[in-house]
Amino acid sequence: MGESGPGSLDDQGLTLRGSIEDTSVPELLKSVLGSGETGVLTFRRPDVTKNVHLHLGRIVYARSSNPDERMGEDLLLRGKITARQFLEASRLIAPGRRLGKILVELGALEPEDLLGSIEHHVKEILLEMFTWSRGEYELTMTEPGKDDVALNLSTEALIMDGLRRVRSWHAVYRGIGGDLDAVPVPTGHQETLLKLELSEEEQELVAQVNGHATIEQICQVSYLSQFETCRLLWAMMVLGVLRRGQPGEEAAREEHVAQREQEQDLESIVERFNQMLNRIHSFLQGRIGSDVDVFMDEAQARTAGQYEALFYGVDLKQYGRADYDQLLANVADLPPEERRRLMLAGLNELVASIQLGVRERLGAQEIAVVSGIIKEAYRRLGVG
Repeated sequence: MGESGPGSLDDQGLTLRGSIEDTSVPELLKSVLGSGETGVLTFRRPDVTKNVHLHLGRIVYARSSNPDERMGEDLLLRGKITARQFLEASRLIAPGRRLGKILVELGALEPEDLLGSIEHHVKEILLEMFTWSRGEYELTMTEPGKDDVALNLSTEALIMDGLRRVRSWHAVYRGIGGDLDAVPVPTGHQETLLKLELSEEEQELVAQVNGHATIEQICQVSYLSQFETCRLLWAMMVLGVLRRGQPGEEAAREEHVAQREQEQDLESIVERFNQMLNRIHSFLQGRIGSDVDVFMDEAQARTAGQYEALFYGVDLKQYGRADYDQLLANVADLPPEERRRLMLAGLNELVASIQLGVRERLGAQEIAVVSGIIKEAYRRLGVG
């Protein structure tokens, strides 16, 4: 089994035990299911015990000792059966006769609805556990029972839905590593996102994580609340879409980026920035018409404090492009390395200013498009 936190094997090596306080339910489930285990994963608290039956990493069934979490109660709560049908079926339960099949025999439940009802019931049992911060777990390596039903539950969707139920800041803060200055880094496993139903705000947030911004900085620009932002980042870490950056990794990456920048021709880099700015200008012109020139002027003006000399005489009304010759003339008296550093820093600041302006004046759809243009351009530049 992959890493899920501290645990211990029994003498036979067939059972793994541990405390939920030393890991978390989502991380434990991801590890066990991702390892393709077969057996029974048991979660215990003083008031309830839950058993999750697994076969080759798939959830095939789940049971709870809580009477309110039985299948009949779930169907009754959702209005799928009547109270009379529930009581009649309950009286007929016997060894080898499960409630679901009895309800089908009584005509209270259609045969084709049985599997979906079981899946919903099992999912609800599991989702409630995501709020657990204390308790014990035990994984016993055994074959599942012959009557277990193979269920079509997506591990990724289950973990995402379960984490959305978490309301504990302590759990979320611990999940992101207990450090707002930590830098989340994309792992490249973007295919996982295709298995999830994310809101536009969640999609935009995940797309903007580039391995450079700290968790606190990401929170400051997110449309979500800071609690929701941190919880989503934790979910992406559990699912393997993001990972926690290591100490010194950001500095090493910045040094590598600097080396690559030095190998590229400065005029070529500025041209790529101009291609990005032109795409943004064209898109915004389609949204706000002739006001786009005023918008670009305002974005440029916000950079004036630190980069006034660099942008002196530069007019972005020419399709959003910054004149390279004018930029170069403005910094011609600087040493080559300082000239290069100032020009790239100023263009980066200009792009950030445009992005901020879009966020403040326009909507989520526009910021998503502009952010996509910027991300693609930085990828081509080799700095994303």
